[in-house]
Amino acid sequence: MKDKLILKALDGTNSRVPVWLMRQAGRHLPEYRALKEKYTFLELCKTPDVAVEASLQPLRRYDMDGVICFSDILVPLEAMGMKLDFNPGPVFEDPITSIEQFRALELPPIKQNIPHILETLEKLRDELKDTNKTLLGFTGAPYTLASYAIEGKTSKHFEAIKSWSYRAPNELLEILDGLSDLTARYIEAQHEAGAELVQIFDTWAGQLSLEDYRRFALPGTKKIIENSRSKGIPITLYINGGYHLIPGMIEAKPDVISVDWRRSISDYLALIPEEICVQGNLDPAFLFASPQEVKAETKKILEAAKGRKFILNLGHGLLPTTPIDSVKAFVDTALES
Repeated sequence: MKDKLILKALDGTNSRVPVWLMRQAGRHLPEYRALKEKYTFLELCKTPDVAVEASLQPLRRYDMDGVICFSDILVPLEAMGMKLDFNPGPVFEDPITSIEQFRALELPPIKQNIPHILETLEKLRDELKDTNKTLLGFTGAPYTLASYAIEGKTSKHFEAIKSWSYRAPNELLEILDGLSDLTARYIEAQHEAGAELVQIFDTWAGQLSLEDYRRFALPGTKKIIENSRSKGIPITLYINGGYHLIPGMIEAKPDVISVDWRRSISDYLALIPEEICVQGNLDPAFLFASPQEVKAETKKILEAAKGRKFILNLGHGLLPTTPIDSVKAFVDTALES
């Protein structure tokens, strides 16, 4: 098997800095938009051959070091029986408004309830078996899953989950603990199907203070990471807008901490212990600059991270109208490093 640079970066034995991009599969590529003319987003996720194609399209364009399975962070909630649609963002028909409603949901047998995701991973594993590309899985973290389940959709102020956390904190902790068990099993199933590293997206935890993060989000995340470590599954933890939560993220003990763009990579590296690999952190909007400017800014990040365990990435997902030439400049800068 050829050296997989993303996995090598976890222990600092990589020969150059590896690179991949959050939300690299889709949206900005014309070949992906052609797929979207034939399939809805959920149909794309649930049709393994098409999901494989969407996952591999960016690799053909940019030759990154990782391929991330085309899916959505909310798949586990749908597997529990919550009706999910996209209009255009994720919407749950019947948000959770009581602890009894949550208790009525079942922790599903993962392989039976979401076989399409696992089949996509298995097919991608076969496609990548003779390459040096790392197959990446992902999931939402319990707090972010709970945010969507309780709010019903993306929220500006997160009144429903935050008011629940102060009104009946033990009920919310019960929900988060149940979602932790679900997420741990989902990560195990992804790993068995071929995922070599799994990224946990705690997209909405950045809304919390450090104190509330430690009280509500950290216990479940820590439980998942401990379970994954016992089974040899490396984990990346990402929080959008999470600079103030870095101490809590360190306490979760992931293999990789993925950071956003709101502070310089030097600021993040100063906080994160050297034994933890760091991933990030170009502002996705910077890719609207010229390829030459993108290359120069990317070199700054690589220079600042020199000598550290580091994976080059964006600070959040690719934006839909991002120019292809600038994405290529970003990736090529790492490939040439």
